[in-house]
Amino acid sequence: MRFLAAMAALLLSGCALTPEQRQAVLQSFAAGLQGGLSSGMAQAQEAKLMVFGGEGHQTYLGCLNCGQYAQDSMHNAYGTFGSAYSPTSVSNAYGQFGSLYGQYSACNPLASDPPVIVDGAGNFYGRLTLNQYNPQATHNSTVLQWLAAVCTH
Repeated sequence: MRFLAAMAALLLSGCALTPEQRQAVLQSFAAGLQGGLSSGMAQAQEAKLMVFGGEGHQTYLGCLNCGQYAQDSMHNAYGTFGSAYSPTSVSNAYGQFGSLYGQYSACNPLASDPPVIVDGAGNFYGRLTLNQYNPQATHNSTVLQWLAAVCTH
């Protein structure tokens, strides 16, 4: 866990990581997310947490707590929802959900309408955002560390 904290600190401070180091950090965060979320999301440990964004939150952005090899996982770098090139991926620095400037982007620290986190029953778990001023922003430290790593593109 100290390794993850150190890597998160490096990422947040703007220090550059090699692509291999960045991938290792993201995989570690993904494993932590898959292993169970805490801090307000304990009841969701068994539930599939889905992220929706865009106007009216109509666009599915993937599964937040699925393993990195799941087809709809946000942690699958080769899948639709985890690829740096997919228009429906938070990992796409040039897309509306991963840019530093878009109103629907999880990576925009001033986003006005960032993605929402819900389960299949419609329970709301907050917004996936680095916007610390959004009153609905998730406060789950594991999710926020993963998102900060993803958003360093």
